[in-house]
Amino acid sequence: MNMTESYTADLAKLVRGYLVSKREKAPPLEVLEKLFETLFFASLRREETQPTTCRVAFISRLEPDPRPPSAMVADRWKYFALSNDLPFTVPSLAKLSQAVDPWGSTLAVDTDNQDRLRIWGLIDQSVHFSTYLMKENSVGPEMPGMFQAAITGIGEISAYKTYVLIGSLKHDSLISRQRRVFQTGPVYRKLMPWVEQYQQKVIKRGDSTAYESRDHWDDSLEDLWISTLCRLLIQIQRYGHGGTVLISDSRKHLTAKYSLKYSRLGDALVRLGVLEMSKTFYSDQIMDKCVEQDIDVPIDLYLDESVASGYYQDTSNELTGCIRFLTSLSRVDGLLWLDSNLSLQAFGVEIAINDDPPRVFRAENSEGSRKTKLNLSEFGMRHRSMIRYCGSNPDAVGFVVSQDGDVRAVTKVADAVMLWDRLRIQSIRMPSRPRG
Repeated sequence: MNMTESYTADLAKLVRGYLVSKREKAPPLEVLEKLFETLFFASLRREETQPTTCRVAFISRLEPDPRPPSAMVADRWKYFALSNDLPFTVPSLAKLSQAVDPWGSTLAVDTDNQDRLRIWGLIDQSVHFSTYLMKENSVGPEMPGMFQAAITGIGEISAYKTYVLIGSLKHDSLISRQRRVFQTGPVYRKLMPWVEQYQQKVIKRGDSTAYESRDHWDDSLEDLWISTLCRLLIQIQRYGHGGTVLISDSRKHLTAKYSLKYSRLGDALVRLGVLEMSKTFYSDQIMDKCVEQDIDVPIDLYLDESVASGYYQDTSNELTGCIRFLTSLSRVDGLLWLDSNLSLQAFGVEIAINDDPPRVFRAENSEGSRKTKLNLSEFGMRHRSMIRYCGSNPDAVGFVVSQDGDVRAVTKVADAVMLWDRLRIQSIRMPSRPRG
């Protein structure tokens, strides 16, 4: 993260450098500066009391789909030209944002022969990109245009190349790196015993033959557990009110306003893992024994695959419902307390510790090997309470979602409490090499 003040021009330079490194015919820097400046100021505008949000794709109207796939899937994006272009201005974006929800639609933008930005059309089917980004779908579609940009909050804009986050400008901070705490580092290592506990439940309840038929199931089940936790945080983030999630098997120092035992999320997650292995195993059997050998599929094998697939979809929908149920509880003052099975123990929970731990640091990388001393006066009660709790309970892991959308992780490492910000929770990745 760049700690100095940054501006839309800095994001423009970052994006252009990335596009040039990918041998794209990048727009002039002045065009990109104007695009991001307009998006930034539009994010500060409200229309009929509603904030302005939108997603745009920089896509040529002369050749909007230069490399279409040979086999076109039914839910692939399509572009639809407006009868008359619109100027790419703050008033235009504010007005259109009421009709073009970025969850399902994208504005098609390019330049005219005088390098003026114009809105020339709309692109549909963006919902599939959104659900993949939010980890509600395991398959992500391609995205149109040279790059995409979105207003993601008040004073916050982001630029993507499909699933690569080129960079974000949040107020005056340019973000070009995220903490991969769910893939590596102390937070990941704290979560792994709980993940392994989940894996063993799935393996025990499932068919050992199905589990042994592929060598990726440990990794896939780990990803399923981690993704479920990330989906909880994403949904709390989308509410825009802030919230806190604590994972701990100890009730020490916790005072619950509302005790509620809710194990359905953890139970559904186990069943989903079992069903995913089963339906994959039956599909493999059909492919290997029947399709590739050009023989008829036995009726019992066909029924087994159909039933497993149906139950899998039902359970996937159940998991989504569980996540939405839990995140709605986060709107009450206090934290969500989950145990290591991701079962809710209580909500509206208060932490009854008043003393700050003596050593608190902000991690500057995922591993926490680079750190700076943290000034607790920078943070409100949500963060300070979680830092105090994790200082007294070394096995706990806490997540705090601020009202402005920042997501932070807190846990104890050795004799100090560590805080990570700018977490990677969506299905995006960062550029793997420096940009010029």
